Amino acid sequence: MRTAFAGLMAGVLVALAPAAPALADDRHSFDLGAISNPDWMAGISDDTSLAALSIPGTHDTMARDVTALAETQESPLPEQLDAGVRALDIRTRHFQDAFTIHHGSVYLNANFTDVLRQTTDFLRAHPTETVLMRIKPEHTAEQNTRTYEETLDWYLTENPDTAGLARDHIWTPPSGEYATRIPDLGEVRGRIVILQNFDGAGTVYGPTWAGEGMAIQDDYEVPTLFDIEGKWEKARDHFDATQDGPADVLHVNHFSGTGLGAFPRDVAAGALGFRGVNDYGLSHLRDTDLERTGVVMADYPGPGLVEEILAENP
Repeated sequence: MRTAFAGLMAGVLVALAPAAPALADDRHSFDLGAISNPDWMAGISDDTSLAALSIPGTHDTMARDVTALAETQESPLPEQLDAGVRALDIRTRHFQDAFTIHHGSVYLNANFTDVLRQTTDFLRAHPTETVLMRIKPEHTAEQNTRTYEETLDWYLTENPDTAGLARDHIWTPPSGEYATRIPDLGEVRGRIVILQNFDGAGTVYGPTWAGEGMAIQDDYEVPTLFDIEGKWEKARDHFDATQDGPADVLHVNHFSGTGLGAFPRDVAAGALGFRGVNDYGLSHLRDTDLERTGVVMADYPGPGLVEEILAENP
């Protein structure tokens, strides 16, 4: 249910909202099942760094069919992957020596095993592709007898439901490799690249989230609908920084945002006459010739936005 604060603002916003040009294919449709780009990496050279690519991603990838404040996606994970999404945001609660998938305190009706199975099923069918997977602890850790990284290692090496999947489909950085290096596509086809947003206790599972090999825009605070345009301006500035930044640095640009007066769907798609960040972004990509977008992490990305990001690839 919308907060009382958001409800009180609605009447004011209708009168004050600026006119918003409509981009019908994304403003009201988040159906990624309408497009299919399962093998888009196949035509890209093996020696291309992942940092050089334009990669559609989803923020809080598994957050669907939950509360309005917690929900960020409409399409399930397999549909996202088939549409062309190649960057996932997986939030794991460490609970009873296992990983449940959460957005804040909200359980997303999925576990880490589900994520690995669905992602590796896709990669087995489409071995030219790779998937970036941010793994991050979420909510409170409770009733555990081991550390977070020990539980992750259990999934990767011991759990009979996932160890074989991990062995065949999770990229392991070469021994002694620094956590800042972003691999080339040829090294990681058919594999998941972990973006490590947790303390690995000395183990390098993949590039460190927000480390020296990454540049991230994730200003997610959007208090009201009036602040959506300001959020877009930060995303647009990061696109500029991506063009001018080092070629070997993975740039990650979050379109996502939320606040008491602007829920994730509002920020993404707009509401009450206000344009959403996805709408601004779609217009920008159509009007601008970018060498790369980097990774674009979005809530409720529509078919048009995904395909415009893909169109920026070499």
